[in-house]
Amino acid sequence: MFIIIAGPTGVGKSSVAVELALLINGEIISADSMQIYKEMNIGTNKSSEQEKKGVPHHLIDIVNPDEPFTVAKFKKLAEQKLDEIKAKGKIPVITGGTGLYVESIIRGLFDSKDPSLELKNELQGLLKEKGLPYLVDMLNTLDPDATKEIDIKNSRRVIRAIEIIKANNIKLSEIKKKTRETIYNDRYYFFVLTVKRKELYNRVEKRVDNMIQSGLINEVKGLLDKGYKKELNSMQAIGYKEIIEFLSGNLTQEQVIELIKKNTRNYAKRQETWFKRYKEAMWIDITGMKAKNVAEKIKIFLDKVEKIK
Repeated sequence: MFIIIAGPTGVGKSSVAVELALLINGEIISADSMQIYKEMNIGTNKSSEQEKKGVPHHLIDIVNPDEPFTVAKFKKLAEQKLDEIKAKGKIPVITGGTGLYVESIIRGLFDSKDPSLELKNELQGLLKEKGLPYLVDMLNTLDPDATKEIDIKNSRRVIRAIEIIKANNIKLSEIKKKTRETIYNDRYYFFVLTVKRKELYNRVEKRVDNMIQSGLINEVKGLLDKGYKKELNSMQAIGYKEIIEFLSGNLTQEQVIELIKKNTRNYAKRQETWFKRYKEAMWIDITGMKAKNVAEKIKIFLDKVEKIK
């Protein structure tokens, strides 16, 4: 058995996960695509040792900012940690807001090849020259079942389906089958934390202010001084890409702070939308609740269904 604590950025997942881990003899596996990077601490809001309260945390600070990292790598490492934690008689608690990371564990992952730039350009050209019906006919020839499963009025989805099929030489139905085969085989309980929208935005704004006060600008400057290029995936994280614009002289400090807040709010909304796809997830409105109280509420539920000692 393992637990998932998810939700939008700023909701307080980390604190609740720590309190829950303390109650159920657990260890935490981070599902955060930016906390994997070393030297990127303030902008990714990594927990301090004091905040971790002695609970072991995994998959944080595992690669340098210029090292490539994929969902497939996360899945492999996370599943190793799941096995290791359970072998010790403890309960894994996966927490984080990167939906794809969580999805790779509970829904599986087909490690597909990316379409070539030539193929992408070719399909975009065909869309302009011959229109969407032509591409739908192409998809129907490649994989008739695919046209029944996707929205064929959506050109982006039609093109994406053709790209996947051509790049991997495999039908979508076969991809689904192979994806299901990679699901991590164990029962889990999925909790999504949420707060009232106004409260969430207040938390986001306070967090951004704290990051600036804690030295986010100097952290980003230090990374650039070490030779980490702004084009790196790691440097595209919210907070980092905006600070780079500020350091380049394109934004004032006031503008950059407001932009980080805006982008973080938008990201939080996208995260909430993503987690709504999981029908098995239990949503908990934690507005006004302390992390310990939320953890106790989850523990009461787990005690009923699992008899956790």
